[in-house]
Amino acid sequence: MTDDTRVRFGAFADPHYAEKVYGNRHCEDSAAKLGACVETFEEAGLDFAVSMGDLIDSVGKREEEAGYARTMAGIFAGLDGPRHWVLGNHDVQAFAKEEFLMLCGAAYPPYYSFDLKGVHFAILDGNCHEDGGDFRAGAFSWDEAWVAERQLEWLACDLGAAAGRPAIVLCHENLDHRLWEGALDPHVVRNAERVRDVLEGAGNVKAVIQAHYHPGLVVEKSGIPYIALRAMVVGPGLENNAFAVIRLEGDGTVAVEGFGQQESCRVRAV
Repeated sequence: MTDDTRVRFGAFADPHYAEKVYGNRHCEDSAAKLGACVETFEEAGLDFAVSMGDLIDSVGKREEEAGYARTMAGIFAGLDGPRHWVLGNHDVQAFAKEEFLMLCGAAYPPYYSFDLKGVHFAILDGNCHEDGGDFRAGAFSWDEAWVAERQLEWLACDLGAAAGRPAIVLCHENLDHRLWEGALDPHVVRNAERVRDVLEGAGNVKAVIQAHYHPGLVVEKSGIPYIALRAMVVGPGLENNAFAVIRLEGDGTVAVEGFGQQESCRVRAV
């Protein structure tokens, strides 16, 4: 850790906890993985930690999924410090947004902002339909996600009010620009260009932290780094855990210290 670190926080993405395994997703191992993650965060003495979404996976039984959410929230609560929640698409597969957040004991709405040590953080909710309506049980498609216009209006005002302070934006769905088979990658929100206009116009966004794309990636778009964290659920056992400690340094560098299969990196907004 450098002497000019402004803020340090922990982040984990896509545990998909459930009693099942499918493909490379070992959902049933994610409770133990989160436990190890929380132990590391606790030892690190962080300013806060954040769940980047898709805390649980679906088994088609609402009460079981509620139990999964409570289990994971209980493990996360073992961290002695502030905890924040970013909503993922799987989190609202069986619940309304407010229901899921209540299950987790979250103290905040689906999108909000906060300040810490002179750094501004904005948590976004990409789980909306094109008309701005919320994803909810039985009414969403993971590859047709949008950031609602009213939220973008809020974001522009929020970042504008934070002018002069470095800002970090967090969202489960991806906000960068990537193509897949000649079309916009389905992990990217459909109106990502509109979102990026707001981020670039603010002039103070040092990085965007994302999830959703399970391999993880680091890309730069118009001078802003976009960091998608590797999914915790990928691969069996603790040797395939994935989480990160992220710090913002005084010169605006964002340093990601990866644990398990999460790669480390250093990026800086242009």
